[in-house]
Amino acid sequence: MKQLPPDTVRLLSSSQVITSVLNVVKELMENSLDAGASSVDIKLENYGLDRVEVRDNGHGIKAADTPVMAVRHFTSKICSHEDLERLETYGFRGEALGSICAVAEVVVTTKTEEDEISTQYTLNSTGEIVSQKPSHLGQGTTVSVLKLFKNLPVRRQYYSSTKKCKEELKKVNELLMAYAIIKPDLRLTLIHNKVVVWQKAKVADHRSALIATLGPSTVANLLPCHHHQEQPEIVLEGFFPKPGADYSSTSSSNPDKTFIFVNNRPVHQKDVMKLLRQHYTAQYPD
Repeated sequence: MKQLPPDTVRLLSSSQVITSVLNVVKELMENSLDAGASSVDIKLENYGLDRVEVRDNGHGIKAADTPVMAVRHFTSKICSHEDLERLETYGFRGEALGSICAVAEVVVTTKTEEDEISTQYTLNSTGEIVSQKPSHLGQGTTVSVLKLFKNLPVRRQYYSSTKKCKEELKKVNELLMAYAIIKPDLRLTLIHNKVVVWQKAKVADHRSALIATLGPSTVANLLPCHHHQEQPEIVLEGFFPKPGADYSSTSSSNPDKTFIFVNNRPVHQKDVMKLLRQHYTAQYPD
């Protein structure tokens, strides 16, 4: 892990602020995927306010990197802003873990293939290690985020109603569904208060991932499409409702059923949605 040069930090820095349970899960999930994980378990307690735990079976963090693993702008993913042209990871700013440390208590347990045992690190609000001890977990990394927004009563207040909490859990579930579709070989589990809310096994391809995520009845009404353009190189792949299909199961007017990815990254982009709808409607007016 290296510290990004100041000019790169100025260009990339998002002054990232963690504002929701969803943010926490997304950042930790993407760290797991960047670490080559094929299995990720997400456990929430009290909708994530008391605890968010993300456990993976990825490469783990090397002992030499642990002192700076949560210090802002230290990253192993890029060295300068030019690297963004060939980015192959989800994260690249070196801000996620540090941002989470600022709003919660964070404990990281990690083990690489070379390590004999895993080590548990307790971090302070600036991402520095305050204590460490041996642990029993296998290869990979487990990040536990405790007492989220403990120092931000206004943000905590936002989650004072059960309705808001349930909405947040639904958003987390939808986010995981998006990764489940784009990463067929990923095994995923979401647990809330020790009850399995949703899970997906490893599957062979995107169609199987869609079946595992949305169900066979929905996928039966979808058609695959593929488009490849040479200059500039753009590849478009997807599944659209069959003309004349039962739209109640595939309708993109229901945003829960619409997933857009750019370079395997889930995105919410109204302009892209609008374009897709226009082209689709033009092709199948009825």
